[in-house]
Formats: sequence, structure tokens, C-alpha cells
Amino acid sequence: MKSKKILKKILLALLFLIVAFVIYSLIPRVGHSQNSYAKALKKSNVLSKSFQEELRKFAQDTATKTEVVIALKNNEIIFEKGDTKKLINLHSARKSIMSLLIGIAKEKGMLQLDESLGSLGIDESKTPLTEQEKTATIRDLLMARSGVYLQAEAEVDYARDNRPKREQYRPGEFFFYNNFDFNVLGAILEQKTGKSIGEFMEEHLAKPMGMQDFSASNVVYDSPWPIPNKSLSDYPVYWIYMSARDLAKIGTLVAQNGNYENKQIISAEWMDESLKPYTKLADFNLDKAPLDAYGYLWWLDTDENLIWADGYGGQYLLIDPATKLVFVQRNFTGNSLMSSGLFLLDKHRDASHKNDLKHLYERTKKYLEK
Repeated sequence: MKSKKILKKILLALLFLIVAFVIYSLIPRVGHSQNSYAKALKKSNVLSKSFQEELRKFAQDTATKTEVVIALKNNEIIFEKGDTKKLINLHSARKSIMSLLIGIAKEKGMLQLDESLGSLGIDESKTPLTEQEKTATIRDLLMARSGVYLQAEAEVDYARDNRPKREQYRPGEFFFYNNFDFNVLGAILEQKTGKSIGEFMEEHLAKPMGMQDFSASNVVYDSPWPIPNKSLSDYPVYWIYMSARDLAKIGTLVAQNGNYENKQIISAEWMDESLKPYTKLADFNLDKAPLDAYGYLWWLDTDENLIWADGYGGQYLLIDPATKLVFVQRNFTGNSLMSSGLFLLDKHRDASHKNDLKHLYERTKKYLEK
């Protein structure tokens, strides 16, 4: 009789743990907030319903795995598919947002691009930086040319498999897409502004642009999921969750040289400087077609004069400054332990391609030209 009671207690404890884990796994990492400054995008009817249906049919192709698409022209919605207000992790597209934030901080006199890691007190406790590495500047980090070749949080396979040796190249000499550069930029922004990345972004981008779904809490650190993360570096990765429609507003800002609805959010001079092709990918035997160059955290297609932000899982922002066309493609990669796990179990999770979005853009551009 006693053994049955013990067994019953064990089963109840296991059931409790299972229920608790399920509840915990469903907790979202970020949530929507009702913004008092939110301003809805206007809608345009420049595309016929039949043409929009053609675009929607292509975007729904299971091979492309495209969940959300929104297109703007002159900051008005001309096409959308899926839940464009859904908060989705930008993954590496976060880096292009950081380019804008660093530019704003520079223009407010909070930092200078020629400040070095040494002067900023940037170092690693486990693998201290060398004197050569400490000469890397904020500008070098923006160009992914720091010359610091250390492991960093959330690094891509390319970085792990192709990392140069320590001090193999001096700062500024060699392009290497390394998360050390990008994560440290986030730490520098916080150090120089006295605000978290989310707070600074909300004050200087979200509010003046009337973003509809963003709040400071939409920037999280370390693991994008609520699980412990073994630190590789003193500088955590930061993840930015944004909706497709808010990311499209960023596209309009860039397409209009830093101007948004007659407000100069960031100077045209910074936009020009940050979008120069400092690195030609062919010079480093890198094939990332249709992208062929890199600016300050922005990918460039210099043949077509297009600007791109690019993130894991199909997080793409395509900007055509000449036509003021902006296309955004998003795929949900999870906002909780459960939804993130389901994404990782999907064998087609990497099926989205930049060429899918470029195809939608090119078809739309030709239609408008007619």
C-alpha cells in the first residue's frame, strides 16, 4: 500500500513537471505593446487585384516557404500577404538596424567612428585582446574589418569554418563576417548613449517614425529563446524582434536618404557614407548573389543599385531608392521555446531565398513601369 502511494506521488510530480514545462515553453519572449505614437501605413491601389493575386500565388509556393510579404511604394502599402504585424526575430538583419543607430549616435555627438577598442575599454576576460586588436575602430567594426578573430555569440557556420588566425590581418585590411564586430557595436552603443539598444531605438527610430508594433522590450539578449545560454564572449548577442510593416518603414527611411514623412531622422550624409561599397565580395572569393558588396552593415547589389538587409530563416529587406520601392519578406522562427523548437524541426526551414523576393520586386517594377 505504501509503495502505491509513493508511486502515485512520483507520477503526480512528473505530471506537474510536464505541465510546468509545457506552460514555460509557451511563454513568448516578446509581446506587442499599444504604442501611443503608432501611425498606420496608407494603402495604395496602384496594383490591380488580379496582379496582386499573381504575386500572392507565387509567394504561397511551398518551395519558397514565404509566410509574410509586404511591399511599399512611396511609403504606401501596394501589396501584402500574411500577418504583417507579427513580431519576428530579425536575426542577422538586426545588423543593418544597428548601422542606423550608430549613425544617429554619431550625429548626436555621442561617439566618433575613429574611436578604438582600446580607448573604449573593450576587452575579453577569457581571451584578452592583443594590442593590435585593440587598435580596431568603430568604423572597422561597421565594415566587418576589425581584425579580431574570436568566437562570438550566434556566429554563422562561415565564421566558424573560415576564421583567420589571431593577428593574421591588421584592423581594416580584411573583410570577415564575424559576430564579434556586430555584438561589440551593440555594447559600444549602450556605453556611449547610456541607454539599452531597445530604449535608444524606440526613442530615435520607433517614435519619430510611428512604428506600430515596436517597443524597447523587443530587443533581447543572449539566446533568442528563454533558455540558458553558455557565454562565449563578454559581449552578448542582441536580437531585435520587429513586424514586417515596421521593417518596411525602415526601408522607406533608407530609400529616402534618412527622411521619413518630411522628418530627417538621420542625415543624408550618413546614409551616403554607410551605403558605400567598402567591400567587393568578389575580392574575397565570396559568392552571395545577387549581393556583391558590403557597406556599414548593409549588403549591396551594385549592379542593380539595390540595398539589402539579410537574416537567417528568410528575413529580407530589399530597397530600391530609385523607384522608392521597398519589399520585405519574413518567416516566423519562433517567439517561445515551443514555437522555436517547431521551427527548428521543420526540414524546409531554410527554403526561403533572396531570389524569391527579388522576383516579386522585379515583376512589380515592370508592372509599374507599364
